[in-house]
Amino acid sequence: MGFATMITKNRAFLGRAVRYLAAECGIRGFLDLGAGLPTQGNVHEIALEEAPDSFVTYVDDDAVVAAHGRALLEGDPRVRFLRGDLRRPEEIVTAASAAGLDLDRPVAVLLVSCLHFVPDEEGPEAVVAAYRDLLPPGSHVVISHVCSDLLPEEMARAGDVYGNANAPFEARPGARIARFFDGFDLVEPGLVPLNEWRPGDDALPPRGGFVPVLGGVARRP
Repeated sequence: MGFATMITKNRAFLGRAVRYLAAECGIRGFLDLGAGLPTQGNVHEIALEEAPDSFVTYVDDDAVVAAHGRALLEGDPRVRFLRGDLRRPEEIVTAASAAGLDLDRPVAVLLVSCLHFVPDEEGPEAVVAAYRDLLPPGSHVVISHVCSDLLPEEMARAGDVYGNANAPFEARPGARIARFFDGFDLVEPGLVPLNEWRPGDDALPPRGGFVPVLGGVARRP
């Protein structure tokens, strides 16, 4: 497993999920947490292509990333980049609302490849539940997470690498990842390996390298 492949497949999954939410679910507000720097094929590009009246708020805890993000996106009133810690849902949602995210309509919270950096002692399930409760009915969540069930030996090595880095890393079993969707209704095909979530022309073929990551999209009733 290569981490470059993991990143590529995560981004492809994210793109398909955003396109589905904008085109089929009527979602117009997107809150992308742990976003990193905007690059080609980002959330706002896909959302605005599908629905020009979309509004995208990026959030990242890194001051340099946030500053560069704001500079890159300056001039488009439909996109904002905020600095914030995704583990503080009320602060994030309040700031996003003040920046222009319409909380009177359903929104999508994007937690793609970031919850495995939130350790158990910080209550990642409670973090997701807080976003769920802060958002209106009809809102969606998009989650991808490294799954320890799929390639346990490689996951153990990845954990050792990240354990010596600044960012903690916790791969979790599929049953545990499924708990992030408590209180939501999973949309088809459910919580599945990334390439199996509504694959299309942008889905990398299996020969492109299997990655032990599950992804899913769910709706708040």
